[in-house]
Amino acid sequence: MRARLVALLVAVSLLACRRETPQPPPPATQTATQTATGPRDGGRLVRRLQNDVATLNYVLHTLEEERQVLAYLYDPLIDLDQNLNPIPATVARWDVLDQGRAYVLHLDPRATFSDGQPVRASDVIFTLHKILDEESIQYASWFEHLDREKTAVVDDHTVRVVFKEARPAQLRSFNIAPMPEHVYAKEKFDRTTKVVGNGPYVLKQRERGGRIVLERRKDYWREKPHIQTIVFRAIADDTVAWRAMQRGDIDVTLVGNDVWWKAKDDPKIKETMTFINIFQPSYNAIFWNLSDPLFSDVRVRRALAMAFDRDKIIEELYHGQARPVSGPFTPDQWAANPRVLPIELNTQGASALLSSAGWRDSDNDGVLDRNGKMFEFALLVPAGAKAIVDQAQVYQESLRAIGVIMNITTVDTSAYFEQMMKRNFQASFASWQNEPDPDPYAIFHSSQVPPDGLNVVGYASPEADALMEKARKEFDHTERVDLYQQLHEVIARDQPYLFMIQTGAKWAVNRRVQDVKTAPSLGLFLWYPGPRSWWVQ
Repeated sequence: MRARLVALLVAVSLLACRRETPQPPPPATQTATQTATGPRDGGRLVRRLQNDVATLNYVLHTLEEERQVLAYLYDPLIDLDQNLNPIPATVARWDVLDQGRAYVLHLDPRATFSDGQPVRASDVIFTLHKILDEESIQYASWFEHLDREKTAVVDDHTVRVVFKEARPAQLRSFNIAPMPEHVYAKEKFDRTTKVVGNGPYVLKQRERGGRIVLERRKDYWREKPHIQTIVFRAIADDTVAWRAMQRGDIDVTLVGNDVWWKAKDDPKIKETMTFINIFQPSYNAIFWNLSDPLFSDVRVRRALAMAFDRDKIIEELYHGQARPVSGPFTPDQWAANPRVLPIELNTQGASALLSSAGWRDSDNDGVLDRNGKMFEFALLVPAGAKAIVDQAQVYQESLRAIGVIMNITTVDTSAYFEQMMKRNFQASFASWQNEPDPDPYAIFHSSQVPPDGLNVVGYASPEADALMEKARKEFDHTERVDLYQQLHEVIARDQPYLFMIQTGAKWAVNRRVQDVKTAPSLGLFLWYPGPRSWWVQ
């Protein structure tokens, strides 16, 4: 799973080829505004980032904000259209050989990097090696069975990529961009500050405080986007971002449900912007560090889930714009098990489970204790995300009612991610974005504890491991559905996370931005042409 760990909502790109899964539904196209004048070139678009980027190294990036910037600077080998079908990009065509174990990629001879050098097959090989050698958090799991000896350059524009075993969705691994060997092989890879990509924009400015300026390439080899300048502004605070949106200082931003609920019917707001609502295959969860003695007992984890008032959060905080989640797949995904229901609020049942695990209020102070220690823990949350804090406070109140103290600890994004990857937390609020053709191996398999993967909670289940190992190799779609539904049941039973809700993403878009459309699952971004077709009045 090329999943991304983020504060609230995320978006990722994926690619499927020759898979035996149902075709995706027709695209849920939404257009912010339409005019009769037609597209115009030029102008400037300002996009908000919820957090500043830490790196623009394509292989080593970790945050969704970084992915959003990199999508303008790099083109993938293989792209997605609006229906999530694979289409040529840097690779003009491809051949699938040896029953899916070998892929011959034919690069578009027009493809160049922003320094004018052509994209070569050797750049693809260089990138694949870096993904493995640098243990890329985002991409390494896709290439763990790469046969490095047989993967080789055929000629300057042709590369043969060979895997030791076939997987049903292996082609999606080529939804990555090549990095130029002649640039990045010359210095320490993990410290480079250079950005030389093959995409339609180049980096012009990167300022402290989270302002990034991109300019359209004059020599871009594919169809040029319309907008001349893209500006990213990092604004962590949702309220500050909304005020900037109202002033016209930014053109596109995610907004919270409260803002959307209050503003969606306001005539003055509707004059200047439109809202686009998207349900993406992402879910919110509280991650339990299973190495912490507090959370090592499944009875305790289930009890904590029984204290979560999901209905209250959906109705009061999200105005009904959220869905219950019972496990690692969202309700609209084919891998989800409809027979597995979310754990319902049941404080009496929670208290009984905690008592069976030895937690009792022995001194009548209203707080459970065991062996002289109170049941108290810290929940890690990223700074500036009001929606997260609101949910955490509702949960905090429910836990207090059963004698459990949860302290909410807010940290900035870089510290938040670092603590997660070092497993330096007790509990953490986070979200995952699934792929439509999912592979949860990287976040739940026991071999994927950081730094090898994204199993930040340290979940280890031989039963779950076996199901994931089999499912990611199974080409029969009916069998894959059965395996993943079994996995859904096992993980829901074990509760390594408190599975919370799937939220609807609300995007506010200035009405001067034209031709804004969405794609199923991916929403506004990370498909072709997506924002490249946008233009501004």
